Amino acid sequence: MALRRATEGDLRVFISIDLEGCSGICHPRQTVPGEPSYAFARRLLRADLEAVLEGCRAAGVERAVVCDAHGRGANLEWRDLPAWVTLVAGAPQSLGMMSGVDDGFDAALFVGYHAMAGTRAAVLDHTFTQKVFRIRVDDAAEAGELGLNAAVAGAFGVPVVFASGDDKLAVEASEAIPGMRTAVVKYGLARSGARLLAPEIAAERLRMGVREALEAGERPSPLALDERPLRVVFTRSDYCDQAAACPGVERIDARSVRIDEPTYLQAYRCLVACLRLAATASA
Repeated sequence: MALRRATEGDLRVFISIDLEGCSGICHPRQTVPGEPSYAFARRLLRADLEAVLEGCRAAGVERAVVCDAHGRGANLEWRDLPAWVTLVAGAPQSLGMMSGVDDGFDAALFVGYHAMAGTRAAVLDHTFTQKVFRIRVDDAAEAGELGLNAAVAGAFGVPVVFASGDDKLAVEASEAIPGMRTAVVKYGLARSGARLLAPEIAAERLRMGVREALEAGERPSPLALDERPLRVVFTRSDYCDQAAACPGVERIDARSVRIDEPTYLQAYRCLVACLRLAATASA
């Protein structure tokens, strides 16, 4: 699939940026606002974004929309962003980590992403929240944030051409979307342990990976998951109790719900609502 342009001469990209998969991040406390190490983690997040934006400009990108996709969407500093970049921040929003995407983009980039829950030796592996055990598509293939979010972009006809994170995320990305370019910025040793690359090496991998992904002659096709139900398995039954209150959700067992909607965007919005309901359960 050759890269189309939303408007002739105007290359637009959508960037969903998470925190756990960014270079230099390896411990849960780094990702939690209020923790002493969080302020430094925000600088690491911004450094990865700047390297990605440099790659975008080198590839001819004229406009970028960045979704601050970690937690409450209040991690990126807004004041000194380039004029050609728009930031989507804050929560809650119906498309969660993909808020701001539409059919006007030529490509999507996933930055700072992490592997799905249960991935061995993956840095800070999880699927949306620590309350989720796994999410399956068609009661068969297991999916993580990368695949589920890529299908949101796909619903708008937008291909995801690049992802960055640890080496386990790179494998997951290649399996979910063959042909996707990836940048490995660290190597997982345990859930809270990694072999971290030097900042300049990680930044160069991000710059070059993005540029190559956007300049490639052939790119992955948009991912489509319409008419394919989602099964969400929570880690505790009380999380499922809360999620099952979402209209249109079918309770399957003590810890599972099934989401079956006519379109994937409807299913994804329902998934986001289920996760928010589950978050209201007592600790």
